[in-house]
Amino acid sequence: MNRENRRAVVLLVLGVALLANPLYLYPDGVSYEKTYTYEASAVDYPPHTADAFYRVKSCGWNPLQSAECAGIIDMARGDPVELELNPDRDVYSEFWSFDYVRTDGRYFEPNATLDGRTLTLSLHPVSTETVKRDLSEDLDEVPHHVREAVRNGSSTVTEEHAYEARSHYVRHDGQYYVVEPVESERVPTGWGWKAPSDAAIDAMRLAAWIGGVACVWRAGEWTERGREE
Repeated sequence: MNRENRRAVVLLVLGVALLANPLYLYPDGVSYEKTYTYEASAVDYPPHTADAFYRVKSCGWNPLQSAECAGIIDMARGDPVELELNPDRDVYSEFWSFDYVRTDGRYFEPNATLDGRTLTLSLHPVSTETVKRDLSEDLDEVPHHVREAVRNGSSTVTEEHAYEARSHYVRHDGQYYVVEPVESERVPTGWGWKAPSDAAIDAMRLAAWIGGVACVWRAGEWTERGREE
């Protein structure tokens, strides 16, 4: 093989590689990896996490806040509510839509008992420590990034290892912590730190196609020269 033919082969291979750029130049667009930064804060009270929001019913001083709160405030003052029901009906454990009630700065546990046809609804006082322990998770039961945040103050985790970005209420060595995501970042992967725009990707592909056509064209010219020699 003479020199012209060798040049033609090199240009042809290069041209084909440039024309095939969609196979390797961001074939599915720019891929990203999302990271979350979690921070832990020591707290002395049950926080307003998603879990606490659904498990604790808060009723302020205004009895018109909701229909439930109107009766709850009376029950918290020691006045149970009695209702006459069908004796064949039972009271299910899910009768209350919450586990605790907070009103007037105190916590209560709701109760429902059925005696014959009489359903009695009442609230029993519970300590704040009882509520905190029940709502919180033990450090050994939480994901690794949450444990790391409690021990070090903060942690970073990728989207792959965090099922969802949410807050955690954790107890450890007699202390309670709220661990919550405070920052998230989308980092491009696969082709370095810089994420090109769609227009930039299209421009790179167009340039590669033009270069590929030029290389194939030149390969043909060098092939003809090789034949002449």
